Amino acid sequence: MAVKNKNTVLAVAAGLGALFLVFAWLFWGSTVPEPTDKTKKAETNTTKATVYNTVLHRDADGKRLWELKVGEAIQLNDNLVRAKQLEGTVYLSNGDEMYVTAKAGEIKTKSNEFMLSNGVTARLKQGGFLKANKVEWKQKQDILTATGAVKVIKDDMLAMAEKIITSSKFEHFKLKDKAHVERGGKYEEK
Repeated sequence: MAVKNKNTVLAVAAGLGALFLVFAWLFWGSTVPEPTDKTKKAETNTTKATVYNTVLHRDADGKRLWELKVGEAIQLNDNLVRAKQLEGTVYLSNGDEMYVTAKAGEIKTKSNEFMLSNGVTARLKQGGFLKANKVEWKQKQDILTATGAVKVIKDDMLAMAEKIITSSKFEHFKLKDKAHVERGGKYEEK
């Protein structure tokens, strides 16, 4: 009987040893796969927070860069906020202020880039008006692209087109599709 128990003990010990080797290999020898592109995209597009009736703003070097009241803001990731019912002020580098309104928009907070849509108006404090269906502003290059029944008024000039590329100062324009320019009149900002 002692031999029979000895074989059972050896079999159990061998099994435990094999189990220990498997766990050791899993713990010390295995690697965790890197996330695939599909996993990374799923992580970056997940909603982190939704707030209603709030004020979003960005400051840098002790200066306010922009401030927007929004009806709804959804933070999609660390750099992208999707918002509805926006109105507020963008403080320009030349000291001017641009008052903007839009029904919807996306804001890249780190680069201060705006994509406003569904009816956008912008008024400069020092004079100038823009109305369009959609406006994209790349702040770093100061390129403002307006599309969809665009109307710009600056001083005594009226410019209209389906697409206008300008700067935040509304000084020089590139007009495309159904372009029309008038000078020397007084034009309504509506």
